[in-house]
This record gives sequence, C-alpha cells and structure tokens, in this order.
Amino acid sequence: MRKFILIFFLISVVGYTQNKQVLYDFAGLPQTLLLNPGAEVHNKYYVGLPLFSQLSVQVGFTGFSAYDIFADNGVDINTKIRNAINNYGISEFMEINQQLEVLSGGFQLKNNSYISFGYYQEFNFLAKMPRDIVDLFYDGNTDINRRYSINKLAARAELLGVLHIGLSKRINKKWRIGARAKIYSSVFNANSKLNTGSFYTEEGTNNTYKQHLDNVNFLMQTSGVFFDNSEDLDASYVKNKFLLGGNLGLGIDVGFTHQLKKQWIVTGSIQDIGFVKYSKNVESFSVKGDYEVEGFQLDFDPNSPDDYWNDLKEEFDERIVLDTLYKSYIAMRPVKLNGSVSYSFGQKYDECRFLIDPQLYLNKVGFQFYSTVGAVHSYMAATLFYERRLGKHLQTKITYTADPYSFSNVGVGLSTQLGIFNAYVIADNLLSLNNLYAAKSSSFQLGVNFIIHNKN
Repeated sequence: MRKFILIFFLISVVGYTQNKQVLYDFAGLPQTLLLNPGAEVHNKYYVGLPLFSQLSVQVGFTGFSAYDIFADNGVDINTKIRNAINNYGISEFMEINQQLEVLSGGFQLKNNSYISFGYYQEFNFLAKMPRDIVDLFYDGNTDINRRYSINKLAARAELLGVLHIGLSKRINKKWRIGARAKIYSSVFNANSKLNTGSFYTEEGTNNTYKQHLDNVNFLMQTSGVFFDNSEDLDASYVKNKFLLGGNLGLGIDVGFTHQLKKQWIVTGSIQDIGFVKYSKNVESFSVKGDYEVEGFQLDFDPNSPDDYWNDLKEEFDERIVLDTLYKSYIAMRPVKLNGSVSYSFGQKYDECRFLIDPQLYLNKVGFQFYSTVGAVHSYMAATLFYERRLGKHLQTKITYTADPYSFSNVGVGLSTQLGIFNAYVIADNLLSLNNLYAAKSSSFQLGVNFIIHNKN
C-alpha cells in the first residue's frame, strides 16, 4: 500500500504539455518534421549538432500559480490557500514534457522525396487531480454525506528513447505527404487511470458516525520503477534501456501540406499513433472492494487484545483486497493532432522593382489548432500567428495561444541562418516575464543545425 501511495504522491507534485505552437511549420527548420512529417522541406541536407539540435522543456498546472500562494501582499497564507482551493475546478491537471534530440539528420532524394532520421530522449508526466481529493486532503471528511470520488484521479509518468525515420514526398505541385516510423524504448513507466470509488461519512446508529469506502477499484501499473535486490539503478542500466534494451513499442506519425491556392496553405498531422508493451520489471498494484465501519466497539478480552485487532484487520483485508500484480501490460501513446491554415503576402523586389523570387513571401499569418487525446486527459489549444522574414539571415514568428492554462499566451521564435550554420530559440508565455511566479505554464526550445540549402 505504501509503495503506490508514494508513487502517486511523487508523480503528482510536478506538472507535460507538448503543444509546440511556435515551432510548428516555422522558418523551414528541420525540427518541424517531427511535428509534421509532411512539412515543406527547403534544404538539400542537414545535420543537427549532437545533443544540441533540439532541447525543449514545457511545464504547466491549470489549478493555481505559485504567486497565488506565496505572494507577498499582506494576505495570510491560510487565506490564500483557501482562496486557491475555492477557485479549483472539478478536475485540474499538471504536466511536464522534456525532450532532448541526441542525433538528427536528413537529406533530399532525386525523386522529390526527403528522408529524415534521428534519436531523441523524452520525459512525460501528466496528473489529473479531482477537486474531491483536494478538499478531502485539506478539510478532511467534515462534510457529512458528501461523497469524495476518485473517478477522475489519473496519472502517467514515463521516460523513453525514440529511434525514428521519416519520408516526405511531393506528389504534385499542390500536395506533399509524409510519414515517420518510430521505435520506443522505455526506461520506466507508471500510470493509473479509469479509477472508480468514493469515500463518505454519514450519521451512525451505534456511534456518532459511520465511514464508507464504496465500490473502490484502483489500479496503478509500473515498469522499471521497483527493482530486485540484485538490480541497481545506475548510468549503465539507464543507457541500456534507452538503447533498445527497455520495454519496446512501435509508433507512426503522418502528415501533409496542401497548397490550397497560390498564397494559401493548409497543413495537418497526427503524431504518436502507437504503443509500448511493458513486460520487463513489471510491478502493479490493485485495490478493490467495499467497506464500512461505525467506530470501534472496544469490547475485547483484556487478556488477549490482539485477537480483536486481528479480527478487524482480517475483516478489512477480506473486503478491501490489495493485490500486487506482475502481469505485462500495453500502454497506448497519447495521440497529438496538429493543423494550420496560413496566408502568405509581401513579395520582395530589388531597387529596380523587379521581383526577386516569385515563390518568396516576407509575411505569413494564420491559425493553428492542437489537440492531444489520451487515456489520462485530453485537451485542445488554438493559436493565431504572424511570421516575418527580417533580411536574409533572420526569421521570426509571434504567436497568441488560448489553451487550458491561459487565454493570453504570447510566444516568440527567432531563427538565424549564417552560411550553413542555423540556430533558433523559442519561448512562450512572455506576458508573464514581469512575474514568473504568476504563470501557470511556460516553455522554451533551442537548437543548432548545419543546413545546406538548395541553390535557387
């Protein structure tokens, strides 16, 4: 019992958001192919700087911010905690996503196709916390006859490596399609979902109160979390698990780019249609049953009191069954959907007013859509963006996003190209820079590539 309580606590104190709205379809960066394998490609080949071609970290919590609790505003901290709980929704969630691109590269083929490949490490966390659990933790069961439900209680945490290869192909002047195959190698996984049950207190008959555990059905699955005495968690263990020595799975991404009209482009993609099968180092915990107790009737034999307490324990164990399971399980990957509509304008002319490049536009505006669909939690986000070329070497993108964390998330991306050297940096939630403690989410991405472009 203590094991899975500890796990759930650990994975509930940190919060993954994988919406990379600034990076999506930005500046022809090779990393956009990871979001849409059918994205436009304008380079002959590229190589990412190992371990530095993409580093991204994103965190978020919808419930409240650190500023709500720790602001130095003269309000008593107990009042601030009470206000935060009063504003807590029926169910809030917190997320973390961290991704490190270890190796990446790509090259163009002669038949209008482009191959990209690489390996990246990823950590994901998501915890969905119902209001009932928060109230029970803070106030206790002071609300008689109220049912404190765990039906919305769910969490997932995982660390894995992903080996991938993608193919993008232009099939005509209007359509480019692409797909990416992935092999997942998981270091560890812990997840709990589809839990049911409730706890409530009512007026008793023989004693003041009667406590109920009603229809409890809780399951937490883990792999790579608990170890035998002969196993040690060290660098060589983690390295082996990352490099196809862990629990393995398969996945696929698909995407497209469609030239709707001369200046209008529609894109879309589906990421991580796949699964991981967990069969190594599996240890899961199940709690099922119903139980009620109306105080303790202290009518035991004083000469052998242990018998009374043993009877109570046996009765509880009979009705609330705790099992430790060692059966393999399959975890589906959370599916991510991306889409956009954009309009390009502002062609570039030389000093004699001759058009420099009919295909080149200096500005692009549009709308993006993102959604993630998973067993623990699903949500959507919408983005308006403006992209602008600033000279030959700099391109920027500004986004305004509405998501479960905020309706005023402003992000900026900068990408520079000097010869074959490319560097980019991306950050969002910039309106919170004056008070980071008040932000409910934040993310940044950066990377370095060496890109050989096609000659015009």
